[in-house]
Amino acid sequence: MKLDQTKLSLRKASSADIETLIEHRIIFLKEVHCNPSPELEATVRKSLRQYLAGAFKNDTFVSWIAEYENKPVGFSGMVIREQPGNFELPTGRTGYILNMFTLREFRQNGIGSSLFQKLLEEAKLRGLDKVELHATKDGEPVYRKFKFTEPHDIALEIILK
Repeated sequence: MKLDQTKLSLRKASSADIETLIEHRIIFLKEVHCNPSPELEATVRKSLRQYLAGAFKNDTFVSWIAEYENKPVGFSGMVIREQPGNFELPTGRTGYILNMFTLREFRQNGIGSSLFQKLLEEAKLRGLDKVELHATKDGEPVYRKFKFTEPHDIALEIILK
């Protein structure tokens, strides 16, 4: 669907948007991963509610919302991380971008790129050393357009359950 750009607006999210952010993160997770059991979905919703309430209060999470005709249609988020500095990351402050999501019927209108740009501007304003993310196949071209590359170190992980 081609959008009337005059009806599209971007705004920085606040703690008043927590329920909207949760709802759309759940939609995103179901689209990318799976349909969880009702119990798992309830657990994730509760965890998100607790996390976002604290993160907005501590200013360790920033989010932008795209609205079309005052309806939320696109979302972005960045976790602000802090660790001891090193020679590559002198301040030890980094951003981890997640929750980049545009409702299916509003895709291909530049919404994701606009939201992503807002997060990068925020990262620069906060003096972050680095911004990182994990990309879906659909999102990868957007991030490459902004000069994101593969990390030079191999990332390893262990899932603890």
